[in-house]
Amino acid sequence: MAKSKGKGRKEAKADVAPGSDGKCDILSLSNNQLLAFLLKFLVVAAALMIVWFYCAGALYQSVVFALSKPVILLMGYTKLQIAALNLGNAYLVNFNLVPLVALAVATPNLILRKRLEMLAIGIPILFLLHVIDILVRFPMYLDHSKFAEMVYVSIGIVGVAVPFIIWFAIAVSFHGAGKR
Repeated sequence: MAKSKGKGRKEAKADVAPGSDGKCDILSLSNNQLLAFLLKFLVVAAALMIVWFYCAGALYQSVVFALSKPVILLMGYTKLQIAALNLGNAYLVNFNLVPLVALAVATPNLILRKRLEMLAIGIPILFLLHVIDILVRFPMYLDHSKFAEMVYVSIGIVGVAVPFIIWFAIAVSFHGAGKR
């Protein structure tokens, strides 16, 4: 009977990846710590999404649009064309700032400097993507440019991934090197 207990333990350990000792390799978290991180991320992201939806998103979009408008005029589009597209209320498109901030807040064992670095790198990159997103809509919609459409679709795909790529580059990859 003692042999079967030992064998049972060995089988249970076989479910765990070799060398992992039941820990998640990302951020060196135990399974419970990883679950707590994911739950905290979801709660923070949900709270930030509510703030984004009701006030911050529209304000941010107005800044993006205000900085895009002179470039759109330089591209040769008229104020009438700009008004016709009515992009000033497209703030839900730029919600990818929410997961970036939520990751910066929720990531465990991350020093303040790395959290701020994540935001200092991520916010300007996302802002630039949001400006480009506005700019390419004009040739895409008004001139039926296939290139502009490709850029627009690419920004949509890349924009979703960027907050997680930045998080991974700063929080996860530096964690392994002991540079939290």
